[in-house]
Amino acid sequence: MATSAQDKVTSKGGWRLALEGGLHQGAGGGVGRAGQEAEKGIITLAEGAVVPFRPIESEDAPALKRFHRHLSSNSVHLRFFGAKPELSDKKARYFACVDGTDRFALVALDPERPEEIIATTSFYRLGNTDRAEYAAAVEDKWQGRGLGLALTRVLIGAALRRNVRVFTGVVLAENARMLNLLRDLGLPERLRYEKGVEYVEIELQPESRDRKPSEGS
Repeated sequence: MATSAQDKVTSKGGWRLALEGGLHQGAGGGVGRAGQEAEKGIITLAEGAVVPFRPIESEDAPALKRFHRHLSSNSVHLRFFGAKPELSDKKARYFACVDGTDRFALVALDPERPEEIIATTSFYRLGNTDRAEYAAAVEDKWQGRGLGLALTRVLIGAALRRNVRVFTGVVLAENARMLNLLRDLGLPERLRYEKGVEYVEIELQPESRDRKPSEGS
């Protein structure tokens, strides 16, 4: 589905997604101008907060370090499986400097301070396959409001445009919020539990493949 104007999507949870270039899902791996425009826009949360998002840029490394400092110790533990009070300059540059094809990331920005990052989602392709490792983090005060789910849905669209068909992830069993997010995507998944860790695989499917023509407009 594609439009020339701004498209909006409303979820069952109440958040709305507005994409600057509309919704574009290509069958190939090339990302044209329309696809790039679909990877930036705004997310309107259920309570009315309007959150801008866009692909990460190399200049975001300092903001990533500040974002990491704003995460609680528990959020850092769930994301990195251990204590990590500071994000090093080297790691921040690694996360911020992506190639946009095999390594891709989105950032959500504070509506009142757009220079500050409040959430990230990313995928890193595994070799030359159609599989990629998925990761996400949301600042604590923005958790539980649908932001991570909405940003992940945009990330899935970006992945499909780059011929990524499966997201993989390793999630601590105690990270109920992340496990619920993955289930709320409503996509086919496989789970394997081992020593306190959930190994997750999510099959990514464009909306047009998931729904029959008779299932609404």
